[in-house]
Amino acid sequence: MMDSLLETKPTPKRLILSLMSAPSLETVEVGHLIRWGQLFGIEPAATRVAVGRLAKQGFITAVERGTYTIGPQGSLMAETASHWAQVEDRIGPWTGGWIVVHTSHLGRADKTALRARERAFRLYGFAELVAGLWCRPDNLAQLLDLTRTELIALGLESAAVVMQVRDIPGIEPETLYALWPREQIEAGYREYIKAMIRSEKHLQTIGNEEAARETFLVGEAVIRRINSDPLLPAQMIDTRARRQLIKGMVHYNQLGRAVWDKFQSTN
Repeated sequence: MMDSLLETKPTPKRLILSLMSAPSLETVEVGHLIRWGQLFGIEPAATRVAVGRLAKQGFITAVERGTYTIGPQGSLMAETASHWAQVEDRIGPWTGGWIVVHTSHLGRADKTALRARERAFRLYGFAELVAGLWCRPDNLAQLLDLTRTELIALGLESAAVVMQVRDIPGIEPETLYALWPREQIEAGYREYIKAMIRSEKHLQTIGNEEAARETFLVGEAVIRRINSDPLLPAQMIDTRARRQLIKGMVHYNQLGRAVWDKFQSTN
């Protein structure tokens, strides 16, 4: 697992936004952004192009020539992404009900709309029961209206029908549970936990530059995994393993921030 994580390469946009969202960084010079990019094999020209696009889109803001701070759009994205540590606060008790979304009437011809719709479902832990009918356990702490609003903000069409149901007649609970492969999800928890433990030990044997690269790649992968977790109830998943993953990432994040603070102070 860890070896495959270290072989990945972030996009210039993702790298810049992730690192500039650090609380310890108020402003960053383009030279530093280029240095960060080179650490991951990103050419200076690609970093400069990304900086220009991010500034134009409001993700970063120039405070003076060649110096940037996180912009309003970037702050919003960073705030949303930073909720991973409190993700379980979104979970409430589950009494066996389901949130169901009907989309058959929306069609599938518009591929852009279809991708946005399905991305919203994935980010919210929904699975497709049959064509055009998506569901997830009704264990979110928030009201259904807010869930619908957030799904629409993520890309679901407003014409989709969102509802709560006590059960789905004719469908066995085991069939519904199987939509979320328990063994695969729990194996993922364990693998990411092992990757962080291995990385922490490995960091003691390598230089700061390599450590900065490694903590970014491992940390980003774990955070993406946490943010994409379906947040299933205890009846469907080992919630202790999920909690252990989050707790492990809180510790690893502190470690990574210290590594990057040291890297930035010497580069």
